Amino acid sequence: MGAFTCTKNRCLRYLVIIVLLVIVVLILSLYDTSELKSTELELELVNDERRITLPFKPFSNNKTINLFDIPFKYILNAEPCSAPDLLAVIIVTSHYHNVETRSSMRRAFPKNDLANLRLRRVFLLGEAPESVYMKQASLLDESTRFGDIIQGNFFEAYRNLTYKHLMGLKWVSENCQMAKYVIKMDDDIVVNVGKVAKLINDTKLPVNLMAGYIMRNMIPIREPANKWYVTSKEYHFSKYPPFVSGWFYVTTPKIASKLFLLSHYFKYFWIDDVYVTGVLAKSLKIKHYDLGRYFTVYPEFLQCCIVGTKKNLDCDIFVGPNGGDNNLFYTFNEAMKVCGDNRCRERPKPINETCVAERKINLKKGNVIIENYKLH
Repeated sequence: MGAFTCTKNRCLRYLVIIVLLVIVVLILSLYDTSELKSTELELELVNDERRITLPFKPFSNNKTINLFDIPFKYILNAEPCSAPDLLAVIIVTSHYHNVETRSSMRRAFPKNDLANLRLRRVFLLGEAPESVYMKQASLLDESTRFGDIIQGNFFEAYRNLTYKHLMGLKWVSENCQMAKYVIKMDDDIVVNVGKVAKLINDTKLPVNLMAGYIMRNMIPIREPANKWYVTSKEYHFSKYPPFVSGWFYVTTPKIASKLFLLSHYFKYFWIDDVYVTGVLAKSLKIKHYDLGRYFTVYPEFLQCCIVGTKKNLDCDIFVGPNGGDNNLFYTFNEAMKVCGDNRCRERPKPINETCVAERKINLKKGNVIIENYKLH
């Protein structure tokens, strides 16, 4: 055979073929979510010139899927959603030891009361060292009794909240595709459950939505002494994309599936609401719908709402912090039931203009322990 010669045109053709083959291999590899990871936090998978369709399908409970650097598995799991007309599934990020807050939420709205509102609720937990307050055997008893505990194989830590958040979205993807909405909330947040159910049932929300308290023009904090200190290595951009507060937001099971799958293409970032509702949502071009008018950052306003029900005054706040009062979710929602079926009149002025309440500081039990945890 004669010697191979590479003319300019022939070499150009070979180069084009090689490039095309590489592109095909990359596109096909999108279907293996356990292998691909992005080294850039804000990689755009969709732009004006091309569109990559990712395989957004419900996940199998039997399929092992990595959650960033861990082969994820459920330690405790809840029963799948079964109601065909489910309005929303509520996923609550809860700490292993927060038995009182979970109890407060269950007493305010037991399983049957939630079903009457066409709602389902589950609590998202990680692993933690056993203590005098909580042991794994006790958590297993709690799970057996209420059937609403989802526990993943990662340690409870503030910087591990993104694992927990995505575990909740994964679980919804696997078990609650028939729900119309997904409500994500924290367990130290008080929510007027009846009003929220009515709001999402009566309001025509965009299909591609994420509704909550929108945070804009937020910048990474570079001060090492700050709780939210972020290094340039963790996030090298000068500003966060718009995101909604992780306290409480509403989305859909379809978007939950997309967000979880998309996380396989981005490196880990520990501020979970920035990462999930900002970075990932931006790449999916998800619209943010503002519910800020229903939020307060002051637990005292919730106390004023409770007092107001005694005068048949309605509450214009749906979401706020419990201020360390683990029972406030129960007392607030019990008071709000007085105003059910429009039995209370609208306030003449917003509560933030009329509320006078005592500032209460609730000290939680236990001592502060700072430790470095390694994931399994």
